[in-house]
Amino acid sequence: MYEKLLLLVRKLPFISGDTSSAQLLRTYIVGGFNLVFGLILNYIFQFLVLSSVEIPLRTYLTNVFSFSLGVLVSYFISRKIIFKLSIKKGKIKEFINFLVTNLINLIVPLFIWYLIDKFNPSIQENEIQFLAATIIIHGAILPLKYLIYKFFVFKDSLNS
Repeated sequence: MYEKLLLLVRKLPFISGDTSSAQLLRTYIVGGFNLVFGLILNYIFQFLVLSSVEIPLRTYLTNVFSFSLGVLVSYFISRKIIFKLSIKKGKIKEFINFLVTNLINLIVPLFIWYLIDKFNPSIQENEIQFLAATIIIHGAILPLKYLIYKFFVFKDSLNS
């Protein structure tokens, strides 16, 4: 049953096609996976691994560690699922461009957390509020990242 459903979903043109709208939809699917993965990493670092570190340093370190692990996983998933490129054929220049682009995912949230720390630091201490703020921050960045991926990061691979 699960295999039939997966096969049916893969055949849908807005999922399997190479149009920009299909790629954008897949960007949101990958973004959803990356978000869940990142939230798990954020939770682990913020409330388990770094729990003895004072806020706001704990939140900043959490974002840096989650970013570092997440960007590695995201690169390969983005190549394969969003743009249907081989995982093995990526070039180091492409990965560096991907890394630089994803600094948006590090710098923007760090800046927003800095502002949150100034106006309402308790959000960083509450698990639900912390995860909700993280979802909102990263969801707002996703469309911009897709455009940068398509026209900058994976441009050469897509044109070959």
